[in-house]
Amino acid sequence: MLIYAKVLETGRNQILVMDNNTNQEIAVNLQCGCNFRVDDMIQIVYNGIMTMSIPPQISARRITVINAADAMPYLAEYSRILNNMINEMMSADLTDSISHNFIVQMIPHHRAAIEMSENILKYTDNTELTEIANNIITEQTESINNMQNILNGCECVKNNVCEVRTYQRNISRITGIMFSAMSNAFSDNCVNCNFIREMIPHHEGAVRMSENALRFAICPELKQILNAIITSQKKGICKMRCLSDRLKCR
Repeated sequence: MLIYAKVLETGRNQILVMDNNTNQEIAVNLQCGCNFRVDDMIQIVYNGIMTMSIPPQISARRITVINAADAMPYLAEYSRILNNMINEMMSADLTDSISHNFIVQMIPHHRAAIEMSENILKYTDNTELTEIANNIITEQTESINNMQNILNGCECVKNNVCEVRTYQRNISRITGIMFSAMSNAFSDNCVNCNFIREMIPHHEGAVRMSENALRFAICPELKQILNAIITSQKKGICKMRCLSDRLKCR
């Protein structure tokens, strides 16, 4: 999980921060005696466990100081988008229809990509990245509309218990890898590189989710959408990796 925060107090093994999204004070346990200063803006990666104490406590896996003026608001919004996507995908109403289950989990996944792209467009002046982000918004808005249009018909295609269990077990593995990669994506003061490092595992997750669904009996209308997702997002991954090399992203 990710938190973007401002340092309020410092200690040898613990710091007190203010979460940018919730304005909540949080005590952060450190793995080592790190040197932070009051008013530092930081990214905190932790395991998602927060105590019920006052203030609540978390244990940091990694903390990065963010210096650039644009980087912190960009990253704070990314954190909100990511956590919202995870919550919506994990709480989706699942049935005995793999077609239905794929759609209700992929729609919030696509919606997050759109919001992530809108977020980077506020800060980037890179022409190629602007084109990539605009293409994501166009393609995934269309994909959401297509999935919403076929949902009622597709959810009538049912699968047996064994198929659904196998499908969801695969999805849990795929999304677990994706959530971890996106939560632990390295962040620095370059918003362009941050977006690329965050979006590549997001696209990879969509490809794997689509390939998994194609292994099972699903409605015919959905198959065309899945193939389009695989094709477009593999192409997007290739473009982002090439741009990452040119930008010399770490």
